Amino acid sequence: MEFILGLLLGIIILGVIVLIFSNRFTKNKSEEQSVVLLEKIRNVSKMITVEGDFSEIMHFEDVKGVLLNLISSKRKAIVLANAKVMIGFDMKKIKLQSIPEKKKLILEHFPEPEILSIETDIQYYDVKHGYFNKFAASDLSNLNKKVRMNIEEKIPESELLSSATSKALDTVKIIEQMVGTFGWKLDYNGLEFNEKPRIEGRK
Repeated sequence: MEFILGLLLGIIILGVIVLIFSNRFTKNKSEEQSVVLLEKIRNVSKMITVEGDFSEIMHFEDVKGVLLNLISSKRKAIVLANAKVMIGFDMKKIKLQSIPEKKKLILEHFPEPEILSIETDIQYYDVKHGYFNKFAASDLSNLNKKVRMNIEEKIPESELLSSATSKALDTVKIIEQMVGTFGWKLDYNGLEFNEKPRIEGRK
């Protein structure tokens, strides 16, 4: 009788030990899956970029008066710029909450689309210097900045931002499918997308 009771007690203790280690193993496995999923999501999201081409023509002209404005000296130039604009998302700003025990990921925040780069090819035509009003290197640099600003102002009017947002939404759905293959669920019901761009390096 004592042998049977001892055997039953041993089986119960062994069952408890197995259950504890099984729960710990499941929890550790879920936590490991969580880390893997978070990394995969960031890697997938890094591929969200869209490119667009822009052109800008600017006619520049100014007049400088000398000798009490008795003599005027005019300079002018035509500036032609072709630019390639890249828009993407800074995935360091993505906010994800992991709930391993429920195998659930909550996508709380997706970053705003950003102008990652603007590559410009600027050419000058019909450049005419005034005798007392010549173009200096700083003048040309200022013209370049002005052309770039004009291009930046055109970006919100283009379809680039809506394309980037659409691509981001498609990527979220791909992430949802990827998470599902691990037996997890992605919750992005509270997600909002903003189509207002932020230029990299600006606040």
